[in-house]
Amino acid sequence: MWDFVRKPLVDDTGATAVEYGLLAGLIAMSMFFGMNAFVNSLFQMYETIDSGVRNAKK
Repeated sequence: MWDFVRKPLVDDTGATAVEYGLLAGLIAMSMFFGMNAFVNSLFQMYETIDSGVRNAKK
């Protein structure tokens, strides 16, 4: 009678797919935040170079 409750709790066939999905999501999220920080620092570097060139022309 309790087979319909016990069977899904014991079944772990989809556990690997869920773990891979979580791992892929974690990698994608860290890539997004890492690239965001890299682009921001690159933008600041070019802004510094631009202001230096503009000041040198004066």
